[in-house]
Amino acid sequence: MWYHSATEWLQVNGRAEPRYLVRYAESNDGFEWRRTGEIAVGYASPDEAIARPWVVKDESGYRMWFSTRSILDYRSVQQQSYRMGYAESDDGISWQRMDECAQLPISSNRWDSEMIAYPTVFDIENRRYVLYNGNGFGASGFGIAELRNVA
Repeated sequence: MWYHSATEWLQVNGRAEPRYLVRYAESNDGFEWRRTGEIAVGYASPDEAIARPWVVKDESGYRMWFSTRSILDYRSVQQQSYRMGYAESDDGISWQRMDECAQLPISSNRWDSEMIAYPTVFDIENRRYVLYNGNGFGASGFGIAELRNVA
């Protein structure tokens, strides 16, 4: 299982903001989990937070999509807000970040012009799709896109 885990809370403009990264745990039965604290996907910058990992295993290995944002003003500054991140792994434990391989561009002035958050990835008839939330953590709507040429 891959899950986001808070590493700290920071005061930003008088508000407590969580900082997350992705950790890994194992279970034989889905009820009792062994959490070693191992980091699956860590921070790319000192002000980054990573949330909501989604993993797909295919013939090439493991692929993970996740949300990434700044901890600074991500609710109000478009460039600091949620975007989709991406990583690959051969074994599901050691991951290589490749965010540039799975970027979904924000629209110029529509429901997803500020945020692209919480990707959910699935395959139908040999095509890979992503559902994602738009502005306001999805308050403005959610969308679907076909992912092409991922890594």
